[in-house]
Amino acid sequence: MKTVLVYISNSFRRFLLTLSLVVVSLGFSQSDKPVASIQSMVRFDGEKVLVRWAPISSNAWLKTNTAGYRIERFTISQNGQLLDPPLKKVLTPLPLKPAPVEQWESLAAKSDYAAIVAQALYGDSFQLEEMQGGLAQIINKSREIEQRFSFGLFAADMDFEAAKLASLGYEDTTIEKGTEYLYKIMSLVPEETLEIRPALVSIKTKTSEKLPKPIDLLAVAKDKNILLTWEYELYKSTYTSYYLERSEDGTNFSRLGDTPLVNLNDRPEAPAKRMYYIDTLSQNNKEYHYRVQGISPFGEKSPYSDIVTASGISKLIEVAHIDRHDFDKNGNLQLYWTFKQSAQPQLKSFELNWAKQEKGPYKRIQENIAVTARKTTVINPEPSNYYSITAVSKDNQRTTSFIAYVQTIDSVAPAKPVGITGVVDTLGIVKLQWDANTEKDLLGYRIFRGNLEKEELSQITVAPIANNTFIDTVQVKSLNNSVFYQLVAVDERYNMSEYSQKFKLAKPDVIPPSSPIFKTYKVTDKGIRLDWIGSTSSDVSSHTLYRQVVNTPEKGWTAVFETATATSFTDQKIEEGVQYRYAIFAEDLAGLRSAASSPITVTAQKSTSRDMIKGFTAIADRTALKIDLSWRKLPQEVSEVLIYKSKKEGKPVLWKQMPNSKNKLSDTHISPGHVYVYQIKAVTRQGNHSDLEIIEVNY
Repeated sequence: MKTVLVYISNSFRRFLLTLSLVVVSLGFSQSDKPVASIQSMVRFDGEKVLVRWAPISSNAWLKTNTAGYRIERFTISQNGQLLDPPLKKVLTPLPLKPAPVEQWESLAAKSDYAAIVAQALYGDSFQLEEMQGGLAQIINKSREIEQRFSFGLFAADMDFEAAKLASLGYEDTTIEKGTEYLYKIMSLVPEETLEIRPALVSIKTKTSEKLPKPIDLLAVAKDKNILLTWEYELYKSTYTSYYLERSEDGTNFSRLGDTPLVNLNDRPEAPAKRMYYIDTLSQNNKEYHYRVQGISPFGEKSPYSDIVTASGISKLIEVAHIDRHDFDKNGNLQLYWTFKQSAQPQLKSFELNWAKQEKGPYKRIQENIAVTARKTTVINPEPSNYYSITAVSKDNQRTTSFIAYVQTIDSVAPAKPVGITGVVDTLGIVKLQWDANTEKDLLGYRIFRGNLEKEELSQITVAPIANNTFIDTVQVKSLNNSVFYQLVAVDERYNMSEYSQKFKLAKPDVIPPSSPIFKTYKVTDKGIRLDWIGSTSSDVSSHTLYRQVVNTPEKGWTAVFETATATSFTDQKIEEGVQYRYAIFAEDLAGLRSAASSPITVTAQKSTSRDMIKGFTAIADRTALKIDLSWRKLPQEVSEVLIYKSKKEGKPVLWKQMPNSKNKLSDTHISPGHVYVYQIKAVTRQGNHSDLEIIEVNY
């Protein structure tokens, strides 16, 4: 047999050409033991059971065409009673193979799909007609068996009679209603040649399931064409293709094309959700009615969908142009525009759109403006306005003009902000609040801040803020214990109000006062006198003096004096010869205490008897150029003698420090014509001092 395709319509050839773009190889990879399988589906039409199947690869299809299939039926239950074991029946005692070529000719003459299946099974060649150029080169390089397999199975889906002749379909007329059956479709290909796993599918014959009608058919009118779309994903396992029909009167429908519509955009990685079809029209404004019908893999046709109606619409291309505006004596805005008179019959109305900013968002503030109107009035326009005019056609098409900017005249500044309150927390977070201005065109507020009351404050906001609250951050640990704010209100024309009154906010006190400093100390017979320089912090409330006994530090410090203003204190509650350490602290009004001053260590002492040093004399020896000093021998309790020297009216300095064993010495560092003053005192082993003995020598 050279060919079976005696006739295929031109439109069907174009359909096959398109389908070839999505042909893919369904073969399997080679392995040590290749495995294939059969997939099947079943349907009960009320009188008989229809079974459809197909191998999943071209290799399995080719071998089963030669070896054939066997169909076994198992009766699982009858009238709700489960059968154990199920009743088995072989429906095809002889191998079920494709019908011989002679049986195809009458069916192929009536059905393009039957002709395709016959050509795929028995044709010497399987070449797609009307394919030339680059596409033909690509397709012709693919294996012919894959083309036969792909197109043969698709054509069998479209014609159940062709599927039965190709041993891909079966009608079981020996069934009983109210029974559940299991069908097993087995390949008779020897397993050593190719292992092909059987298909199992079950069906209950109680009631037949009606095919659903296609849903959600929509018609979108365009210029001389109508886009038709309907639900695909929900029924893609129910219908393999669709017929779309059109009517001019809503009663007499005819198909659009002699081939069904197939969704070629459905891919595993991008599954299609809807079917689409564009119906090209010769004219606009003529009403058409549409309906769609699905085709199942058993060749059954579904009920028709709901009918939708649409007409082609002329595209609205003319656009309105806003060319001028003015204000009446009441401040209302008059907007004027132009529109081409010849396009006016297409219109239903005009609409006016407004936005506060050029970028929008725009809102429709006037609609249903008469098509003859070329101006409109806006009552009490905003200070800043952006307008556009939209032309609306009778088919709800829209064209919108360019934007026109209109600004009202406004030189009145808003009132200055009042009622400012605020607080600063310990983290430096400032929360300000004030009475909101009531101006309709208020844009916002500018915030100014400074650290000194008499300085000019600096603006801290980049753009005006809309709310009447503001959160700021300041440095709490600084030399300034207050921060100052001022506000200015700004309207949409950027008119600025007067400055508000300066508002002072006290910062929380988190900085301890500076430490006091000891200035001098003096040990007298009345005690230890301490003088200090107080803390320089302005908020100091008191100074406290603490004392510690050096030899017993474990007893800690004792507060001995507290004052608000004094800068000296004489500690009289001391013991002779005991060494004491002193430190002073400052405390501010917030109860924060400074670090301690640098401590000083002082030994307590009292003067000894006045006559401890006796016989103190100084004799000038002008021949030997010296002055001889002497005194009587001192008691054992004296550990050393301290001698101070100075010129008359000069400041005495410690000159000699001598042990108790010495009671005389000579001064050779003298010059004639001067009066020298010598002072001497004794120091006991307990650290006590005698009174000073003073003597002058005229040399």
